[in-house]
Amino acid sequence: MTGRNQYKTLDQWWKIDDEQLKTSEHDELLIWLLKKENLKKIITAKDPEAINWDWENVKIHAEEYIIAENGYRVGAPDIIFSIPRHPSNECEANPTNKNTSLSCDSDYAKQRYNSHEHYQHYSRYFIEIKPEIKNFGTTLRQLKLYISYGYEGRAYLLTEDQRFKEEFENQGIKVINPPKRQTNLEFSN
Repeated sequence: MTGRNQYKTLDQWWKIDDEQLKTSEHDELLIWLLKKENLKKIITAKDPEAINWDWENVKIHAEEYIIAENGYRVGAPDIIFSIPRHPSNECEANPTNKNTSLSCDSDYAKQRYNSHEHYQHYSRYFIEIKPEIKNFGTTLRQLKLYISYGYEGRAYLLTEDQRFKEEFENQGIKVINPPKRQTNLEFSN
């Protein structure tokens, strides 16, 4: 068995082959998303309440593995980004609080948060990049696999192929259409 990798991730085990990882379109979108201002632009366009997230302290990770509790590698979405949770901020700590007043975003509330004290308190989201949906079922299976490991309601699909948008969104996956390309690696809305 020399030369074979006996340790496969679940997505490899299930033969969810992502050939699009090897395309220049995929690379361009991935590099573009690694810029925090671009990530913020597409997420807040899809989820307007995300404008209130602590974007200054967002962490973006490319090709980071989702690890099961038993240590098994599940797979690696293209982007995992982490949003700090502020337990000391009453508005964010209480999900039932529908208060949209300016007091939730006040300087006082921001001063009460100590980023070093709450370093481990993040909500994690993922974005899978598919320039084209070659097979709806395979793509859905891959995304649902990732979602099943703690990403319920926090999954995004970035694709120019909008044929299955309604079907993905009915399964809890937010579909984002990337901005139009102007030149290589430059995008606009």
